[in-house]
Amino acid sequence: MRQQLFSSSAATFLVVFGMGIPFAHARHVHVTAGATAPSVGSKLFFVNGGSYNADSGYLTHLQPIHSALYGDIYYGGADITFTSAALTPDNGGPEPFAALPGSHLVMVFDSVVGPNGGEIAFWDSFDGFFDATEITFTVPVGAKDGANPFSLSENDGSEGSDPYGHIHGRKFSVNLPGLYTVGFRLIDTAHNGPGGGPLHSRSDLAWFNFQAGTTIADITRFEETVVLKFGTETGKSFYIETSELIGNGNQWRSVWGPIDGNDRLQTIELPIPSGPTAFYRLRVE
Repeated sequence: MRQQLFSSSAATFLVVFGMGIPFAHARHVHVTAGATAPSVGSKLFFVNGGSYNADSGYLTHLQPIHSALYGDIYYGGADITFTSAALTPDNGGPEPFAALPGSHLVMVFDSVVGPNGGEIAFWDSFDGFFDATEITFTVPVGAKDGANPFSLSENDGSEGSDPYGHIHGRKFSVNLPGLYTVGFRLIDTAHNGPGGGPLHSRSDLAWFNFQAGTTIADITRFEETVVLKFGTETGKSFYIETSELIGNGNQWRSVWGPIDGNDRLQTIELPIPSGPTAFYRLRVE
C-alpha cells in the first residue's frame, strides 16, 4: 500500500492508495487513427479520440500482477485497441477519414505524466492475436523525446497500399500505482508523398489516461472544501473514507459512497474537516 501526504495551513491530508482487485472487463473499445481530409498534406488525428482521450476522462485500467520476468507490475490494457481506418473492402472499408493509400501510420509515445519514478511499458503482440508476453520498450515519466513508435498500419508502406491496421494482443504496464497520462502522436512514415516525404502531416498531441490499481489521483484544498479526483471502473463500487488518525487506533468512516464506477475519472467535493488533520482513503468493492 502506498501513501501520499498533502499539507496545507489549515489541515494535513493523507491519501491512502489501495491495491485494486483484478476484474475481468467485458468492455472493449477501438480508438481509430485516420486523416482529417483525403488530400496530401492533411493532418492525421484520432477519429473517435474525443470519446476516449484524457479530456473525456476515460481510463484504461492496469491491474496488479506478478510477472515471472518483471516482478510486481500493473498490467493490462485489453479494454483498448488502437487501429488505423481501412480503405479497401477487403479490410472492411472504406471507413470514414481513412488515410490516403500508400500511407503507413505509426503511433509515438511523445510525453508521459505520472507518479515520480514511474514508467510505462509497451508490449507488442508477436502475431497480432495472442497477448504479448514481453516488454518491447519502456518510457519513463517525464519523457518528452517523441521516440518509441509502434505501427498501426499493417501494410508495407508501398505506393497504393491500404493503411488499415487492427492489431490485438498489445498491452501496457507500469511499475507504480497511480494515474498515468500519456501523450501520443500519429505519424505517416511511408515515403509516397511529395519529394519522397509522407502523404500526411503528423497529428496534434493526444493524451490518454492509464489507471494503475486503485488510487486517488489528486486532492485539492479550497477555502471551504476538499476536492478529490480518482479513477473508477465499471462493475465496482467506490467509497471515500476518512480518519483523524493513522496507524494503531485509527477508525475509518465513510463520508461518500457508494459511487458507481464508469471507467472514467470522477470528482467529489467534501467540506473541510473540523480537526487539524484528516486522512483519506479510497475503498473499492
